[in-house]
Amino acid sequence: MSGMVVQTRPNVGYAFEQLTVTNAVQVLTPSKYKDSNTSGGAASAFLTNDGAAIRYTYDGTTPSATVGHLLPDGGILVLNGQNQMSQFKCFRETTDSEISITYERE
Repeated sequence: MSGMVVQTRPNVGYAFEQLTVTNAVQVLTPSKYKDSNTSGGAASAFLTNDGAAIRYTYDGTTPSATVGHLLPDGGILVLNGQNQMSQFKCFRETTDSEISITYERE
């Protein structure tokens, strides 16, 4: 992977999930980022997209194939705070994709 920059994440990962992004709106799993076994749950969520471009929002707006921020195949997104995590929604642009999410705490 020539040319990739790896950044150190200040938080510690404690939970992981993978979601298939289809032509139905997908959201993050609340029991993952509101983990009652930790002190308050996730401070951030580190997401990577693998497969095809997706559209996403994190303000409660419903994305579609043409509405929302574009996250290309191989794209990385960091959501800060449980408000952004709870409002995150995603939708495929043309074909299904898969996102991997690591939930992090301080």
